[in-house]
Amino acid sequence: MVIKLKILFENKTKYTKEIYKKFVDFHSKRYNFQYNLFTFIIIILILFCIILQLTYRYYSLVIFTCILFTCFCLYRYFHPISVVSKELRGETISEEKSFTFKFYDKYFTVEDKSECNTVKYTNLRKVFDTEDFFYLYLDKTRAFIIDKKNFLVGKPIDFSAFLEKKYLLKFKKVK
Repeated sequence: MVIKLKILFENKTKYTKEIYKKFVDFHSKRYNFQYNLFTFIIIILILFCIILQLTYRYYSLVIFTCILFTCFCLYRYFHPISVVSKELRGETISEEKSFTFKFYDKYFTVEDKSECNTVKYTNLRKVFDTEDFFYLYLDKTRAFIIDKKNFLVGKPIDFSAFLEKKYLLKFKKVK
């Protein structure tokens, strides 16, 4: 006996470069301060180590720490750029894939032409409700982007209330 669950909300979002750019801009505004603060603290600590090693004339350690400092700075600068450019060249964005999201009481599904995945609500880290999109974060960098204009079942305002009820502490409206 198969029990058919009722779809509470359904949305079909096409991932385009414009939508992804809006997500990157949103993500940068939300998390750049933390990223930059961490980078600043690490740079200060490394510079302190260099000064300390110079004071005690450990020149081989100074050279090693300077190399470490250079590598860290290059990584912190180029890694985010490479991640975004890789995503833009990736199949999802470059081919403008469409995803259908079906929301049930305890989980939701994400479908494209080739596969269907189930995600429990407990797997979501954070949920943001913006003017045009919902961002359902799986971790610090990956999120499902749901366009508010493309609801097939339900309305965005009702979906927002549903998410807020499910994620009282993880939910945030952003204007």
